[in-house]
Amino acid sequence: MASTLVERHDGLVTVTFNRPQKKNALNAENWGDLDRILTEVAVNPEDRALLLTGAGGNFSSGADLSPNGNTGGLTGHGRQLILHEMRIVGDLINRLHRLPKPTLAAVDGVCVGVALGLALACDLVVASEQARFCEVFARRGLALDGGTSWTLPRHVGLRRAKQIAFFGDIVEAGDALAWGMVNEVVPADDLPKVAAAWGRRLAAGPTTTLSLIKRQLDASGSLTFEQAVEDEARSQHIAYTTKDMAEGIRSFLERRDPRFTGS
Repeated sequence: MASTLVERHDGLVTVTFNRPQKKNALNAENWGDLDRILTEVAVNPEDRALLLTGAGGNFSSGADLSPNGNTGGLTGHGRQLILHEMRIVGDLINRLHRLPKPTLAAVDGVCVGVALGLALACDLVVASEQARFCEVFARRGLALDGGTSWTLPRHVGLRRAKQIAFFGDIVEAGDALAWGMVNEVVPADDLPKVAAAWGRRLAAGPTTTLSLIKRQLDASGSLTFEQAVEDEARSQHIAYTTKDMAEGIRSFLERRDPRFTGS
């Protein structure tokens, strides 16, 4: 049974962690699959949005730390110092965060540790009412990883991030929504439908323009207002060169929905 399932439909690439017997704990095969998928999606113009989710009612319980979980090392590159393993993981999550296509995480059940890092690295997160989030590291005597030292305080604020990280308590879906960790909470039975609908909308959008907007918003915390408006001018100049911009104007004048192609 494949540890990761990949489905492509109308520009949406759906990636499902598929180890339900382990609550989708991430092993070396998962990381290798994610490495390959991120490379493909980044360069394939037919791939216009990415959806991450998990099988069997859970997103992921984090890294598989069981003795038999990763005989070839955490990431499948042979056993080595944890520093090097975590640099490999960090690079993969950074690539997810920087992917020039919109990304969405659909979270049901547990989303723990490095899996929380994967979810927070996505542009949008939709969760079920049964979703449970946990920055578990301190409870295992570990420092933060998965990029959460950067993403968590940016989503929930520094004091709340310290509370979540210091105690390692479970954050229920309602609190995750109130604190800004997720965009929406829906009934568990509705999660696949809502996530697919959001994913299709992202995939049907003006892909190049969305990539520009993504870069603008992600960079906003490190720019002055003057730098931001200059970046807007340059980004708008690029957007004006796309076929999707012409289609957007044409559809407005013709009073119909746009049909973007991502070009």
